Amino acid sequence: MTDQALTSPTRRKSRRGLTGSILVAAGLVALAYVFRSDLGDLHAAVRGDHDGPLATVLRLGVLACLVYVVVVFALYIVLLLFAGLDSAIRNRQRGVEDFDALEASRFTIPVSILSAVYNEAPLVVRSTETLLRQQYPEYEVIVVDDGSTDGTFERLDEAFALERQEVFFRRLFETRPLAGIYRSRRHPNLIVVRKLNGGKADALNCGLNFARYRYVLGVDGDTLYRSDALLLGMRLVVRDPARVMAVTGMIAISNAPERVHDQEPGSRTVDASLFSVFQHLDYVRAFLANRLAWSRLRFMLCTVGAFHIWRRDILEEVGGFSREFTCEDIEMTFRIHEKLRREGREYEVLCIPETVATTEGPARVGALIKQRARWQRVIMETLVHYRRMLANPRYGSVGLVGVPFYVITEVAAPFLEVLAVLTLVLAIWAGVADPVLLALVLGTMAFTTATVTSSAVLLDDRTRRDYRLSSVVRSVLLAPLDLFLYRPILFWARVRGTWDFLRGRRDWDKFERNRRPVEAQPRPEL
Repeated sequence: MTDQALTSPTRRKSRRGLTGSILVAAGLVALAYVFRSDLGDLHAAVRGDHDGPLATVLRLGVLACLVYVVVVFALYIVLLLFAGLDSAIRNRQRGVEDFDALEASRFTIPVSILSAVYNEAPLVVRSTETLLRQQYPEYEVIVVDDGSTDGTFERLDEAFALERQEVFFRRLFETRPLAGIYRSRRHPNLIVVRKLNGGKADALNCGLNFARYRYVLGVDGDTLYRSDALLLGMRLVVRDPARVMAVTGMIAISNAPERVHDQEPGSRTVDASLFSVFQHLDYVRAFLANRLAWSRLRFMLCTVGAFHIWRRDILEEVGGFSREFTCEDIEMTFRIHEKLRREGREYEVLCIPETVATTEGPARVGALIKQRARWQRVIMETLVHYRRMLANPRYGSVGLVGVPFYVITEVAAPFLEVLAVLTLVLAIWAGVADPVLLALVLGTMAFTTATVTSSAVLLDDRTRRDYRLSSVVRSVLLAPLDLFLYRPILFWARVRGTWDFLRGRRDWDKFERNRRPVEAQPRPEL
């Protein structure tokens, strides 16, 4: 299996040593900054040499921000330790897994792949081709065109020789009316369904109506999938199909996935632009430092929409994907947790450490803000809807650890970040801000964040050795700048998303696809 090729032990050792050295150096610099701090100066700056209202406000603001930062960093460090444990266990299991037998066995569980697409003309053909090349014994691909207006269906028709047919399907879920059902003359396992626009959840429910197999894989039409993606995810299901309800995996990001998708493992590169590198680091940190720990601690909070395997009967049991939320992936994860925990049923929602696909990331700041504001909205929608789970022992680690973690790191974050900015502005206006102390605090935060990020990069590198050494080193060296060049953008996106939630906004607000020269658009393989 080409994507499973392992790097030589010598190369593994050298790369692990170099990345680890950079990580240790970053940690030592952060510790040096911490121990050089002068607590007396901190007290004087906060106290302002008087006990008036202004000093009280500043003291409370600084104290709240300080406590929040310490708590958040402590949580991320603990999660990082569990993520490292989970990654080591999964990597060891993968080393002894017989993927060839799993791929060839007639007992491997068949899967229905559901691709919900809307105005994905630049990448839909290439994405569908990667789904049709999965190294898996039995599966079907169901592409649901959710009322596209940019020629998405026409490109599918041209590439796969679609033929309109009457196909039997179950009407389990009500969806927007269908406009046609087509089967490919070149790929018997490919079905394309056209329907009126109803949103991604509606399109996925439509796909569920057509799905024939016990497990379904939800994917995105702007994402290119590695040939072993399905096999890697389903290997955890095959071990215990009675308990494993869902599996998700790591997604890489690029401004142009079609340019990097075919690069061989070990020779892949991160995009040249700093903006894209910071998004790459954000994804690696979110998947490797968070989701692996969530999986190990049994409170997976979100099965990512670009790759989420579900047992179909449990989706049918909860009524399919909801159209009442901005996005469908996190809400479905919470709904499954709520139902199964409340009923006392044994189950698992897992994450694999391997990168299974490359998705298109925003190339412009405005597009990124749109995307992240939407994510912030759906997190708050979901947490408010399932607030009964918060700190409720009935829901186990999900209610006692997972939901509080999201409340602290996602819901409270915009409010504390705004408080931090206002406190800083007020301190500067009052003339009590100490520039040396401020630089010290920011430096410590930057290198602490960089330590977590570098650790996630190390975990990713140990898993598959995908990227060139130069890309790994570049990512680690740029990590300290994340706080200054990238986080302010996310800060504004969170504030905007929170405001949109408070005023009841529910639309998708999809960002425009990145511009591509005509000759760079993917050609169908005939």
